[in-house]
This record gives sequence, structure tokens and C-alpha cells, in this order.
Amino acid sequence: MNFIEAVKEANKTIFTLVHSEGLSAYHHQSFAVGEGGDTSCGIDLEAEKIFINYLQPFGTIISEESGTFLNTYNNAEIILDPIDGSENLLSHLPYYGTSVAMRENGQCTKAIVCNLVNGDIFIQENDTLLKGHLFSSSLEPVTRNDFAKVGIFERSYNSSIVAKKLKMAGIKYRSPGAFALSLAYAHDVAFVMYEGKMRIYDIEAGMLMCRDLYTFCEGELFLVSKDKETFDKIVRLFTCKA
Repeated sequence: MNFIEAVKEANKTIFTLVHSEGLSAYHHQSFAVGEGGDTSCGIDLEAEKIFINYLQPFGTIISEESGTFLNTYNNAEIILDPIDGSENLLSHLPYYGTSVAMRENGQCTKAIVCNLVNGDIFIQENDTLLKGHLFSSSLEPVTRNDFAKVGIFERSYNSSIVAKKLKMAGIKYRSPGAFALSLAYAHDVAFVMYEGKMRIYDIEAGMLMCRDLYTFCEGELFLVSKDKETFDKIVRLFTCKA
């Protein structure tokens, strides 16, 4: 079993846990603050254990929840967010998934983001972004949606700068609450934006998948868009650069 196959198997196990077996009281329980700075819930820790079981042979795991799981025999690094959008999951809001990226010799070379609601899976490897279904072996290249009407602005509830300017410019967006998953869908929506401190668990996989898109990152502002006109319009709201 190679790395991507192992990631898919881990996701299948978590998908079955969520949709077939159901969450227990443990999965809803809050524990200590994790390595990424958020409080870990039982479902975060359970998903982390599943990923570790499948991925430990492939390299050192750096997880948002428990930190580093060292592998002294393989120098690859695996950046893991076991549940991206766990508060959505626990609130029965259908937008959550998982994010896994592999670094080899300091460079991100593979990325897999899975939507645990509908089974969409995005796989970036060898400069190609593919999309399929978790329980299917069929994969197709991701194409751009030229008819997108809205973008995604993650963490808009905590915005001190961006939300007001987007409103004044009449730019529509949604804030679904799972940043890595939103980056995976960047080819479908008008743009993806974020205001705040970014962590490797949130962006490592998604950034690899957006490598062919227009990107702006300055301070705590981040923007990615497939459309140059949309990109320039938003960038001009925050800087003189076009």
C-alpha cells in the first residue's frame, strides 16, 4: 500500500465511523488544547489515531492535535489535520473533512483533502490535481468553474478588516468553516480568502492544490483565485498593487 492508498483507507475508516457507526459521547467531549492552538475533541483524537495507524510508516507525522510522532527511519514529514471543521461535524453542519500533506526534502510533494460529508476526494501528485469519490478508484482532472457567483471567506466572523471592505465592494462570499477543504474547492468558487494567523495544518495541502491559481499573502491576509479580474479587484481593496 502506497502513501495515497493509505490516506484513502484512513479516510474510509473515519467516514464509516461518522456515517455508519455514529459518534459517541466520547467523540463530543472536549480535551486539552491541541498543538494547533484549538481545543481537541474526542473525534479529533480518534481520527488522529486512525491516521497514525495508517501513515506512521511513511514518515514523521506533524498533527494539529497531538504534535509530532517521530519516524527515525523515514525523513519525510506528514502534515495532518485529522478533522478539518470538527465544530461543524459536532454541530451537524455538513462541511468538514480531513487534510494530509507530505513533505519530502523540505518540499510539499503530495496532498490529499477529503470531504467527509459527500466523499469528494482531491489528490495532488506529480503536478496534477485530481478529483474523485472516496469509495471509487476513478479520478478526473480538476477543471475550473467559470460560472462561480460567490467566494469563500473563512473566519469572516473574526474579521477586523476584510469583511467591511468586501461588503462595501459588493463582493459576495460564504464562510463554511473548514479552511483546508475550502482551498481544495478553490477551482470551483470565485475566490478563497482568510484573515488571521495561518497554520501549516490549515494550508499545507490546500496550497499545493492552488499552485496554479493567483495568490496574495501579506501579513494575516490571504487570497487565492482562479480569475485574474476577481483577484485584482480584491487585492486593490487592500493594497496599491494590482
